[in-house]
Parts: sequence; structure tokens; C-alpha cells
Amino acid sequence: RPAFVLLGASMVEYSFRPGGWGAVLADLYSRKADILLRGYRGWNTRRTRAALPHFLPKPALVVIFLGTNDAAFPLPSGKGQFVPIPEYKENLRYMCEYCQSLSDSTRVLLITPPPINDEARRALSWSRFGPLALNWLDRTDERAQAYAQACLSVAEEMKVGVVDLHNAIKRVENWETECLSDGMHISPKGCEILVELLLEALKKVSLHWEDVPNDL
Repeated sequence: RPAFVLLGASMVEYSFRPGGWGAVLADLYSRKADILLRGYRGWNTRRTRAALPHFLPKPALVVIFLGTNDAAFPLPSGKGQFVPIPEYKENLRYMCEYCQSLSDSTRVLLITPPPINDEARRALSWSRFGPLALNWLDRTDERAQAYAQACLSVAEEMKVGVVDLHNAIKRVENWETECLSDGMHISPKGCEILVELLLEALKKVSLHWEDVPNDL
């Protein structure tokens, strides 16, 4: 029975909530493949890369959905989630190579980080910190777009599949509120878009749920 690994941060961790994109995939593939959740809130590519050998089987598919935390603004302390774009790209390359080495048939699929609603993130900062927040943003759409482009570049370089969630969401009218729940995480509408894009990508590698035989 094939295993599909969903690898990422909170976008993946939350995906098994009702209506989440991971939950939808688990339902579609319920008699065909195991959908394994490997999502850890707050993680970036640096931390995921270090942990990679500890939690991957030999899957048919690895979906890597990382970049939103890497794109966070760096903190003055030097700590935090920020990972520079050159390191982000190198981490993605490493993960692609590692996953492909697990078996000859393992497929890798990258997902670009979604856009950011700057105003929603600014409002969230104000609600948490009040006047102390000033005009501070933890993330911006401009930065998210740069990391999405970096993800697309790595996918092309490594010759792996990619789902361009970032630009797909931006094609939706009022995407800032329709597709994002808090200015960052994808909403049920965002999950619908992601599932549709994932199934299109999986069809290209004969892993669409209609193409995978039942196990019993």
C-alpha cells in the first residue's frame, strides 16, 4: 500500500482539521494509500531538513509545503523562524534529493507558500501587542512572493512537481479574506483550491486517486 507523506509546518499540521486539504486527500485515498502527516507548527526548512531522516518511510509520494515561516522577518536576536532565500533553496534541494533517494519510485511535489494579507497580519499584531506593535509585521506578501518564486525555481532545477498555490490564490477575487483565515493560513476555500491543484499534479504522475488501485 503506497504512502503519501505531507511534509511541512502549520499549513500541514492543520490540514487534517475538518475541511482541511489533508483530510480531503485522506478521504479520497482511504482504500488506496496512507496519507501520513508530518507537519510541525513553527518549523522552517532548516529544522525540517535536520529531522528528515527520523520520520520518513519509503513513500510513493512526498509533498513538501514549506516557506511561510522561512519568509518571516528576522528578529534582532538572530533567533526565530527566518531562513535566508539561498539557504531556503539549498534546504529544498537537499530534501528533494533525500526523498528521491528513498526509492526509485518516490515522487516529490513542492507547494509554494501562499500569499500574505499584510493588513490582516498588521491587525493581528495590534490585537496581541496594542500600541507596542506600532506598524510591525511578522511577514509580508512581498516576502512570501519572493520565497514562492524561489520554490518554483528549485522545482524546475530539481525536475520535481510543483503546485503554485501562491499565484493560484491571487487569481481569486478578494483572496485576502476568501482564501486566508488569519492573513497567513489557508481557509477552507484555500484548501479547496489546493486539493484541486494537487489532484491535477498527481494525475501527471499516475497517482491521482482514480488511478491508484484499491489495496483490498
